[in-house]
Amino acid sequence: MTVIIYGDFNCPYSYLASQRADLLSRAGVAVDWRAVEHDRGLPVTGSRSDSDQATWDRELAEVASLALPGEHVPDRPPVLISNTQAAVAACAEAASDGVAGELRCSLFRAIWVQGLHLSSAYEVRRLVTGVMWPQEDITDRLTSPDFPSLLLRDPDLARIVRRSGGTIAPDGGPLTTAGWRRIRRWRQDWLALPSQVIPAVIGPDQIVRPGIEGLRYLADLASSAGRQPCLPLPAESAPGRDARPAAIVRAA
Repeated sequence: MTVIIYGDFNCPYSYLASQRADLLSRAGVAVDWRAVEHDRGLPVTGSRSDSDQATWDRELAEVASLALPGEHVPDRPPVLISNTQAAVAACAEAASDGVAGELRCSLFRAIWVQGLHLSSAYEVRRLVTGVMWPQEDITDRLTSPDFPSLLLRDPDLARIVRRSGGTIAPDGGPLTTAGWRRIRRWRQDWLALPSQVIPAVIGPDQIVRPGIEGLRYLADLASSAGRQPCLPLPAESAPGRDARPAAIVRAA
């Protein structure tokens, strides 16, 4: 059983979907998260969220109404909305390294918990390093400061580079052909859906469930796996609506 989820790191609804994807993964359900950019035209210097604060407030209030117990809901958007090209590239490369889930969580947490601006490839590389760099006991380093670290004892130079954050190019693109092809496939498949709504969830039955309908479906799956109670049907929700902030709704 595999659940496919298309999501955007700038989207608070996708952030909620990511948390539910983690619940499903812990329950043994395979989740294929496919990162896409809903708006490829965002500036690398960031777009200020306060230019449409009312829309963000409305969207975040709706996300809060959809949240299950224990799910984190941001009370405000980040000050600067990131161009997520580098984040998508890092997510695609992480699939090759077997750390896609961990990096996805780190990217969403950086934007929606820490409020970071991640347009820069170097900022995203720092998060990649945090996920892939092996942790060491500081007491070992203090005892033998001249002894090489775990990372430097790795005989594979290419792996050292990747663990040091070198999975994406300085311009924010993927480092490998495999990563580039994965990004292209994700986007082409997403554009081929009936509507370009995020999150978009496709279950084993191959039915596309966009927006709030997709969030409800993930909640039901988590409930059946014994992870969370079922999400109640909001009276004002319309399945299939574009569950994204209107501030970034411009499709590429």
